[in-house]
Amino acid sequence: MDKSSQKNINIYKDITLLIVCYNSEILIKQNLNELKKFKTIIIDNSNSSETFNLIKDFPNINYIKTNKNLGYGQANNLGAKKASTPFIMILNPDILINSGAIKILYERYLKYENVGILAPSLYDNNNNRRTNGSNSKLKKNYSNTNRHNIAQGDTCYDFVVGCSLFMNRDFFQSIGGFDKDFFMYFEDNDICDRIYQNNRCVIEIPESKMVHMQGLSSKYSFFSNTKLSIIHKVSEYIYYNKKLNSIKLYTIIFKHFFDYFQRCIVSLLIFRFKNSFKNLLRLISIFIYITKLYKIIY
Repeated sequence: MDKSSQKNINIYKDITLLIVCYNSEILIKQNLNELKKFKTIIIDNSNSSETFNLIKDFPNINYIKTNKNLGYGQANNLGAKKASTPFIMILNPDILINSGAIKILYERYLKYENVGILAPSLYDNNNNRRTNGSNSKLKKNYSNTNRHNIAQGDTCYDFVVGCSLFMNRDFFQSIGGFDKDFFMYFEDNDICDRIYQNNRCVIEIPESKMVHMQGLSSKYSFFSNTKLSIIHKVSEYIYYNKKLNSIKLYTIIFKHFFDYFQRCIVSLLIFRFKNSFKNLLRLISIFIYITKLYKIIY
């Protein structure tokens, strides 16, 4: 859709909401009044039928049940392929959907040239502003200025958190969507990098406000949390591998290994078993990344 021809915007006809869920029926139910208004695609990575039972009577909600857990990026790619609208809004289940905030993002998209992604400002349940946009960890002069100096106006960042992203569907498809190598985590960093490589920008829009109930997207067991901790660290190394040469990458891994090993032993000796276990998981992550076992266990 040509921007110049977009005079009368209609968020309910022009935007498809994409929501990847995993045992997230409670959160889906919380957003159901908003989901009923939009063209919506829910991609369910779980074995549960609870989410389907919630939305089966709503013809505007397209439900996709995956054969296995595809992870966050690949599931969103699948949803984007099924979308027929010019725009998509990628949302975590733990985002409280706000039609007004989405409309602001749409209006800003029409205002700016060379937009790749627009993202809202994020708030917690207590209405405290959370960090959304940030600078790249790979830049030598990196400092997370947003942590203490939150932007008040529309601001370009190196990347924004992937829990709530507004973009043109065709552009998302043209850059290949999310990289399938990332099961979860760092796929947002990666796609923002590729957006800049395609001469477009990533902008946070503070006027567009959404609540992010972080960590509530799914029901997690001890085993699930352990697995996610490992996946997060493995994804970090996959991301570094795309951005750094082998010498720099393995220098980082080497330093990490000795740091985590030392912390693991010291924590064990002083009976801080939780910290010791956390660093043990980091060591396991290094092993899984180096041996490429993540390609099997995912």
